[in-house]
Parts: sequence; C-alpha cells; structure tokens
Amino acid sequence: MEASRAYYQKLKEYDPFRELWVSLVKRSADNQELDGWSIQEKVYFSVCLMEGDVYNGGFDQYFYNSSGNYYRLALSGLEEMGAENSARLLKEAARTMFDTDYPPDSRSERWRITNSKVRRLTELVTRHHRSARLERLDKQFYEDPDRLADRLNAFAEGHGLVAPFMQNPNE
Repeated sequence: MEASRAYYQKLKEYDPFRELWVSLVKRSADNQELDGWSIQEKVYFSVCLMEGDVYNGGFDQYFYNSSGNYYRLALSGLEEMGAENSARLLKEAARTMFDTDYPPDSRSERWRITNSKVRRLTELVTRHHRSARLERLDKQFYEDPDRLADRLNAFAEGHGLVAPFMQNPNE
C-alpha cells in the first residue's frame, strides 16, 4: 500500500522527461509522419514508443501497433544511443515475425503479412516455436542490459530536447 502511495505521489511531481514525452505525443496526434520534427525528436519518440509497447505487450504488440511504423527510426536510435542489446533484440524480433531485419513500414502491410492465408497455415505449425522465441526476446529485453531509460534521458538531455521542460511552470 505504501509503495502504491509513493508511486502515485511521484506521478504528481513535475518531471521534465514526462513533459517532453507528452508534448511529443500531442504533436504526433495529427502528424503521424512527424513532418517538421528534428531527427533527434523522431528518434527519441520512436525508441520511447518501442520501449513502451514491448514492456506493455511484447514485440508482437509493437509490430501490431502503429508504433511499428517507426521501426527504422527506433533501430537507428538504439544504435546511436549504444543500446546494442536492445537493437539486436529488435532485429531478431523482426526476423522472427517477418523473416527480415526490416519489416514493412506500413501497419496495414504488416497486418497483411501476418494474416495471410499461407502465413496462417504456417502459423499453425510454428506458432508455439514463434511464441516461445518472442517470449524469450521479450524477457531478454525486460532485463534491460542497456539501461535504455537512462540512455533515452541522456539522449534527450544531450540533444537539448528536454531543455524547454526543465523549468517547472508551477514554481
């Protein structure tokens, strides 16, 4: 109970990184192509989306959702941040689901591939193997050997993304 109270109290505190994230989500709502964004904003946003989806429902959720549209940006961001293990796991998950390191950018195309008739028949035979492999990748990602949140914060600070949010407007 005490841990829960502390968690919710912390949510009430001003967090410049959360403010950065909220601002990016709002800006993306009507601009899914991220037109006019700096490359650093695109990378940060894409890696955060990937991290959130994988922690929430695994790599299969990431590729199922529109977040997977930003796969290439997320992968290049992980590599730029030096998150080599996370990048390796992301590529391995793509190969597991799509037999390639670079799945389609389009959500509808990813759905088409995963829902095709031949794919469904193959899935009946290989579903257990694929699920076990993705589950293994999910668990490896959850171990977080790259300390991805720390790398994201350092990236945001290093590129000045969080600077506009450092001053608490309530003070």
